[in-house]
Amino acid sequence: MAKKRLFVGTLTSVSGIEIVREKIESLRISGKWVEKENTHFTYRFLGDVEEEKISQIGQMLRNRLKGVKAPVISYRGLGVFPNLKFPRVLWVGMESERIEEVKRRIDQALMPFGFPLEENFKPHLTLLRIKKLRHATKFKSYIFQMKEYLFDKKIEPKVCLIESKLTSEGPIYRVLEEIVLD
Repeated sequence: MAKKRLFVGTLTSVSGIEIVREKIESLRISGKWVEKENTHFTYRFLGDVEEEKISQIGQMLRNRLKGVKAPVISYRGLGVFPNLKFPRVLWVGMESERIEEVKRRIDQALMPFGFPLEENFKPHLTLLRIKKLRHATKFKSYIFQMKEYLFDKKIEPKVCLIESKLTSEGPIYRVLEEIVLD
């Protein structure tokens, strides 16, 4: 049975990311940057899904998201996963009053397909997967310095069902379904 690796998310672009990249590279931190065209945030990672379920999932998402207002998102501050002692992922934080509602509706749409409700939703925009960290102290102080920095504020009206093909050069994303919120 053929499967596709999927997630529900929004492809976007955020201004000001270039200044972060310049600073991080000046600290000689190496890793894999997310390509500009792949910049996105994830509402829900689905993993491998049988191809025949994809159109049903798309339809259920459409139904559940009908009439939902598009979230206004403030892209604010830098952070890391899992923590500053062992940073593996550098991200931009996201603040929005409506994003939780969109997420709840997405989770409801996915439940009939065996996806349980997700408890810990921390919306973020991944910038870099960190491989080698030099100058840890300077890096930490830069993260603190950028904690409240507002990169961008905008309406994000699209929710997409996206296929992610992993390659040695990085993932290739293909939008299978696009839902535009009100």
